[in-house]
Amino acid sequence: MADESLMIGDAARLWAIRTYDPGFADWDAFTAWLEGDPRHLPAYEAALEDDAWAAELLAASPAPVANMVAVTHLPVRRRWFAVGGAVAAMLVAVVGGTMLLRESPEHEVMTALGEHRTIQLSDGSRIQLNGGTRISFDPDSPREVTLAQGEALFDVKHDARVPFVVVADGTRLVDIGTVFNVVRNGGAMDVAVAEGAVDYEKGADRIRLNQGDALYRADSESAPALRKIDRETIGSWHEGQLRYDDATLDQIARDLSRNTGRPIRATGGTAGMRFTGTLMLKGAPPDVFARAGPLLGVTFVEQGDGWIMSPTDVGRR
Repeated sequence: MADESLMIGDAARLWAIRTYDPGFADWDAFTAWLEGDPRHLPAYEAALEDDAWAAELLAASPAPVANMVAVTHLPVRRRWFAVGGAVAAMLVAVVGGTMLLRESPEHEVMTALGEHRTIQLSDGSRIQLNGGTRISFDPDSPREVTLAQGEALFDVKHDARVPFVVVADGTRLVDIGTVFNVVRNGGAMDVAVAEGAVDYEKGADRIRLNQGDALYRADSESAPALRKIDRETIGSWHEGQLRYDDATLDQIARDLSRNTGRPIRATGGTAGMRFTGTLMLKGAPPDVFARAGPLLGVTFVEQGDGWIMSPTDVGRR
């Protein structure tokens, strides 16, 4: 349940950022997400309260604030639509130029779970974002990108004079002419290099990752572990496939969550199970899970707005 709550919180923060974008128009999907689980609205409201920009936004817009307070006493279904209207009203104020929200040139881009997006930078580099991902960068000087959470595939235009840098949780990943994939989940990080090389820099540590090398660390304080990886598996998610070489089912559950938009929790019985092979992402989530289950040796059971992944044979090791 704790993992599921964390995933709901992450999704709520992503929606908070997304609805903050003046160009946001996907209110139907936002409302559907709110309606999907009674925990979604409180999580969304908490995400708004947690962000400093949200406090400034609400303080500068008295009418929507009044609406937000009023809806806390309405029935749940009515509250969902009222909150959406309040946020929409705030965005109208932004578009109308009646208030200045940020002075920083930093640009944030995010994706909801199940959403993919490609960012073409002005220097010729390209970033492909998996679901549940948030990055930020200066559009006028995009050679440093911060990965706040999620997964991204970087196809970098190399410039030895101005190295391309990805910053994640106090760690710098410096391009040496590269295509590489980065996954960040809090302090946990997984980096895999498909072409060229990347320097992993954290404090005094510096590790060169060449083509076919991968690095994983469990949290910010853990020593990184190195491994070799099949280059064909790196970033395969953007081609509609998940390719694995001896992957844990916990990792696969997180990958399926990002790509299908449905939170998945692996039970403790999957802890010792590993998988080598390819999972196809085509179709609706139930179709993906129906194909993946026999290959992984698990059963997917829908629970709330997510799914539980359990071993088909509890005696399997």
